[in-house]
Amino acid sequence: MDMYEYEISRIPRVKIPCSHPLVSWWLMHTGRGDPHEYLPCDGCGDTEGNAIYCKICKFRAHIECIIQPDIINHPCHSKHPLKKVLAETIDYTDGNCHFCRSPLDEVMYHCSICNISIDLSCWIYPPPLTIYQPKSHNHTFTLMARKDSFTCNACGLVGDRNPYVCLECDFMLHKDCIDLPRVININRHDHRVSRTYHLGQGDWECGVCRKQIDWTFGGYSCKRCPSYAVHSKCATRGDVWEGEELEDEPEEEEIEDPYKVINEKEILHFSHEHNLRLGDDNAADNEKWHACVFPINSDPFYQCVQCKFFLHKVCATLPRKKRNILHNHKLDLQIQGKPGEVFECSYCLQFFDGFRYECKSSGRCNGFFSLDTRCGSISEPFHHELHPHPLYRTSAERKTCGACGKDSEYVLSCIVCEFALGMECATFTKKNKTQMRRSFFIVASWS
Repeated sequence: MDMYEYEISRIPRVKIPCSHPLVSWWLMHTGRGDPHEYLPCDGCGDTEGNAIYCKICKFRAHIECIIQPDIINHPCHSKHPLKKVLAETIDYTDGNCHFCRSPLDEVMYHCSICNISIDLSCWIYPPPLTIYQPKSHNHTFTLMARKDSFTCNACGLVGDRNPYVCLECDFMLHKDCIDLPRVININRHDHRVSRTYHLGQGDWECGVCRKQIDWTFGGYSCKRCPSYAVHSKCATRGDVWEGEELEDEPEEEEIEDPYKVINEKEILHFSHEHNLRLGDDNAADNEKWHACVFPINSDPFYQCVQCKFFLHKVCATLPRKKRNILHNHKLDLQIQGKPGEVFECSYCLQFFDGFRYECKSSGRCNGFFSLDTRCGSISEPFHHELHPHPLYRTSAERKTCGACGKDSEYVLSCIVCEFALGMECATFTKKNKTQMRRSFFIVASWS
């Protein structure tokens, strides 16, 4: 007996005492179930680590502490019993669990007749045979546990096994697509988008990946913008969706414009107490620009009629709230802090003391996210002098930047050709690249 087998042999083992549904102890303590006090494992006595739990019998045990029978009858594969085997002894499987598609454990259950393997988690937590989600569909979905190719009616993608079927509607869905959120915010669009099983006939283009959407399948659409739609899988990507279901939640209040028009050449901006007037080219030499803190060059600007306060015309039009492709939450435009106070842009990591876009969400970022006005103003479609076509943030995959030649996780891509531009280079122009100085003028190119 080697050391590994010796250590395994020392672990106390316990049988599952009941046939009640079992739940994950960890999930219960992440707000998805009723809270319970910590109980020791019935096998080893330890209170640490994830475990399975029976709410009725108060049985709790780590999976590795449970006695695993040699043969089981699985509710999702009732044709034949499954035998406990070592994964290394079966060399003709694809190495993944038939149901959850996770890599198989060292010990698994296998049907040699159907070539079906399941991991220990799917033995303990078998997929539900039926799912009823009245908010998503009027009828019950039934698991078809077999290796059959199908096209999901919710996302339009092809699956290779285990669809959930509505026999009355001739619907087939991935399990994950049954629980897709109904109303969400995404960082590619200013309005909420809502899930639908049928987009309706039309020439639809996804607002994220920019590829065509088959209108016979489902997706997300905007009630305010009739031509805007997104693939279901694109809308719920981790770098696109903020992760909150907004059905039955009140709409956000409309935000007032950043300035009021006084006359043809004069405005009152929310960041300043005095009126601002369109300036002339000579009055602003060597002055500080309060929003982007960059020189005026030849760009139009506003200046205060009473004090030394200056804004590029582009800066004056920055929205007070906006969504940005670099962050999932809505960002608020904040004016300058206290004198001498500086901030670090969460994306480019440069320090600045001008206006900034700041996250005030209590989510994972916990409000500690801010962008300077250049990074905060990157939007789609993005136009840059290095490339003739518009650029988009279509995916989260790493690509090589066509400007600097470096691999980057955050890139803007061309949907016409293979060109990609890293976000770091997106805020440079040819004329100031050698001085390593970013130009805010590019914001005006898409405004």
